[in-house]
Amino acid sequence: MIAEYYIIINELAGSGHGKVVWETVKPILEQRQIRFEYRISEYAGHTIRLANEYVKTIQRRPNVTPVILVIGGDGTLNEALNGIMQVPQAEPIPLAYIPGGSGNDFARGLGMATDPAIALAQVLNNMRPRSLNVGYFHEALKNEHRYFVNNVGLGFDAQIVDDTNRSKKKGRLGRLGRWAYLSNMLAAYSQQEGFPLTVHVNRKRDYYKRAFLCTVSNIPYFGGGVKILPQANLHDDQLELIVVEEPHWWIILWLFVLLLLGGRHLKSRFVHHYRNANLHLLVNSVEIGQMDGQIIGNRNYDLYLSTHPYPFWIDTSIHDHH
Repeated sequence: MIAEYYIIINELAGSGHGKVVWETVKPILEQRQIRFEYRISEYAGHTIRLANEYVKTIQRRPNVTPVILVIGGDGTLNEALNGIMQVPQAEPIPLAYIPGGSGNDFARGLGMATDPAIALAQVLNNMRPRSLNVGYFHEALKNEHRYFVNNVGLGFDAQIVDDTNRSKKKGRLGRLGRWAYLSNMLAAYSQQEGFPLTVHVNRKRDYYKRAFLCTVSNIPYFGGGVKILPQANLHDDQLELIVVEEPHWWIILWLFVLLLLGGRHLKSRFVHHYRNANLHLLVNSVEIGQMDGQIIGNRNYDLYLSTHPYPFWIDTSIHDHH
């Protein structure tokens, strides 16, 4: 089998890091005489269209595996996945990825190399599609169906995402990543108020009068490497949900220390942790929401979440050695 790559590059991902990654990857592809074509994603939502067009126009040929390869951040990968899923496929085209963003939580969750040349080797040396479970949600109020690779958050983490995206637009962030995230965390803390949340899992219904953070995740990390849900795994069909009730500032500080100490925050009595294949969340107040680092609006939510298998073309047994 020969793989042929249909590439989408978001050069602006990670404050221009996407472009640097592509400049590393392209000469290797040419030198190894790999068959590929590429498109540059030029604006928010463009990757959805490009992935959609690839799926519709790729000609299937015997002994050739077409692969859609995304170079960018988690948001770029999210757009590609949603663009692909808009077209019904009898035999889904595998999706490959080389991290070029600022957070790269998906790559981290999968065990991908951070070095673009090694990450490329993890793609090129792959021999067969491997099924991963991506997140899926149906928002019943607006009848929206979307896929996500990392997480969906309502409240606090979405507020952080919004502040971070805003400060990026002002160009203050650069490659500070984590520290910028921390300062935006403080800003978001002052903005976010508790909201009514109903969590419906199996036959159980839990009501929180003042939820503060509500994040459903398919991977352990959020916010560029913060290990918030250590057991979350792309290889199983389970999603994890963390709910934190509106705390005093010193509790947030305490939870953050526990988080940095490696996963002990989940044992705190202010933290509620769920793990299930299906989750249903109801929020009856206008709250900010995010999916894979992109804002999905300020509104009420009636969210049904689950996972969906999709073939990926990445072999992570090839490791990053340095």
